[in-house]
Amino acid sequence: MKCKLSIQEKLKDLRIEKGLSLQELAEQTGISRASLGNYETDDYKEITHKAIVTLANFYGVTSDYLLRLTENREQHRFPVDDLGLDDETVEILKSGKLNARLICEMIKHPEFTNFLTDMEIYVDNLAGMQFRNINKLIEQTRVRLQTKGVSDEDHYMKTLETASISEDNYFNNLLGNDIVKIAKDLRDSHVKDSETGDVTTPVDDILDSFEELKTADNATQAQMIMYSKLFKINFTKMDPYEFKTFTDILQRYSDLCKPVKGNGRGKKKK
Repeated sequence: MKCKLSIQEKLKDLRIEKGLSLQELAEQTGISRASLGNYETDDYKEITHKAIVTLANFYGVTSDYLLRLTENREQHRFPVDDLGLDDETVEILKSGKLNARLICEMIKHPEFTNFLTDMEIYVDNLAGMQFRNINKLIEQTRVRLQTKGVSDEDHYMKTLETASISEDNYFNNLLGNDIVKIAKDLRDSHVKDSETGDVTTPVDDILDSFEELKTADNATQAQMIMYSKLFKINFTKMDPYEFKTFTDILQRYSDLCKPVKGNGRGKKKK
């Protein structure tokens, strides 16, 4: 998952959320457009205390939020008891062992309420009685048919046998679907994060290279395809002089381009 946003990223996101250009923000805050632009640049480190306070007040967030001391935009002043969390849970959250950002995203997902409701039904055994009633009715029907001489191999008897509901299997499937839906949506929302794994694997790259090499018209073209994949270079952007210099350097210094030494297969030593 993406790590905490930098001050620069937060300032840019807040401005975009308000739909303001740098010039419009400058007019409304009294901070110069050039300074505001610098504040949103990754390599800009010095932001004055006055600018932080001014921008925090303008955006309706805390200075601590802009300074990355908290991920909460608002300052919350109320006892932990109001959240309904017990001491052990509070300690676990404070320990940093859990990914709090992921927990927050899960809770905010629209399907999380359904997941929690389904789990509550399962934990409280609210549906258990109904499942047992249905299963007893099915079993009694099977027993009555057996006393009348109906074989267990009868199609209707087999249908009744498979109609019994396993409470655990039912909720395993239900809760599993709930949590997988949440997990997939969260993964999709972070697909462009720098920490997210690539969809394309190294094996895919190798297979693609083999396919491209098959289409090469000659050895030189095949060699250029290999170099392109290996060094991630777009040769179409090179002028002829750059291309010749590049290949000369490879042939002179790269082991990949040096001819294989030896007598050759089938040759006899003199």
